[in-house]
Amino acid sequence: MGFIAYDERLSDTFLGRLEVRVKTVSIISLIVVFSTIKSPAALLTGTLVLMLTALLSGIPLGSLMKRLLWLVPFAGFMILLFPFITPGNELFTLATPLISIKATEEGVLKSLLLILRVLNAAMSLTLLVVTTPLRELLYALQQLKVPALMVSLIAFTLRYLEVLVAETRRMQMAKKARGFQQGKSFLHRHTMKTLGLLVAALFLRATSRSDRIYYAMLSRGYRGKEICCGHCSPKLKDWVAGGAIIALGMFLKFAEWRGI
Repeated sequence: MGFIAYDERLSDTFLGRLEVRVKTVSIISLIVVFSTIKSPAALLTGTLVLMLTALLSGIPLGSLMKRLLWLVPFAGFMILLFPFITPGNELFTLATPLISIKATEEGVLKSLLLILRVLNAAMSLTLLVVTTPLRELLYALQQLKVPALMVSLIAFTLRYLEVLVAETRRMQMAKKARGFQQGKSFLHRHTMKTLGLLVAALFLRATSRSDRIYYAMLSRGYRGKEICCGHCSPKLKDWVAGGAIIALGMFLKFAEWRGI
């Protein structure tokens, strides 16, 4: 949860003080606009504005980049693949003893667009999550008429990730205490066998613990809905700030359309 957790120190910043529903709608609208922009310059401008917003909100850029590391497994493969599978003008050739593949200008441009779109979307979501307590964010989604089942799935996923990470750390510590020696590589038989046993044990523990957590929540009054956070009345400054966030996306879209 360290990559996506709420940071209480940011509660008194510009984004931290913004009413949660206004902030959620405006940031999601900005992400939708980013997904339609096809100009690298406009997307790069959006990236710089988001970085500036992060700095003004007290989020160090180094910390922000670390929080975005979870993007690598999802977008990295397609970013590397696009230059070689997109037809167009040849840019360079990657030759190996077995195969020779050509990268195109159009493919590199498509990879660049994907990098900037994913980066902007992830950065926007990160700014939303780290400046908003989970409870308030879930209640805002509930008030915005997001299906209750989806809100519950988001809540349990985010809350239970931390439990799984903590359980994995305890199991790794127990391994070291019992003198576990790693294999020569990830593909080493001993390593693969140990990892398989670790995953199986984690699954069994997670299943048992999820039942205990669910019954504990029921005993504390959980009925599938989030309780109001107490900060649910948008003020004029909230509407102005939310409108400014949406206006940023519309300005970049207009600039692309006009060829500025």
